[in-house]
Amino acid sequence: MRKVLLLSTALTLGTLNPVFAGGPVVIEDDVVVVEAKPASSTGMLIPLLLIAAILVVVAGDDRETAVLSDIRLKEDIQRIGTNRLGLGVYRYRYKGLEGVYEGVMAHEVEVMHPGAIRAMPYGFKAVNYAKLGLEMRRVA
Repeated sequence: MRKVLLLSTALTLGTLNPVFAGGPVVIEDDVVVVEAKPASSTGMLIPLLLIAAILVVVAGDDRETAVLSDIRLKEDIQRIGTNRLGLGVYRYRYKGLEGVYEGVMAHEVEVMHPGAIRAMPYGFKAVNYAKLGLEMRRVA
């Protein structure tokens, strides 16, 4: 009985506590530095999509003409006004292409006029300007 009492007292006071035996435990992980590699075709994906579909994506007749207008494909975006439909009019450049354009942003059109939006590969959006009664134009 005396041994049990001494052992429980020692454990309670921490003198035999296994957590403190040998001091604190420090775990060090080896740091491995891996060089980031660019994706194999991601850099060319946007220009290829734009070259193939920037001017016009046709699915039948002129009423189904849609222009890639996804904000992720554009840069140097500046709002220059609001059209008669309440949509913002923007001046922008397409990434990887020459020229300055004026038009709408597909994400705004999708909220106000979802019927004028067309889903494209890789989740990009195109705007059917004819359904809106508008035109996208190249200004430079």
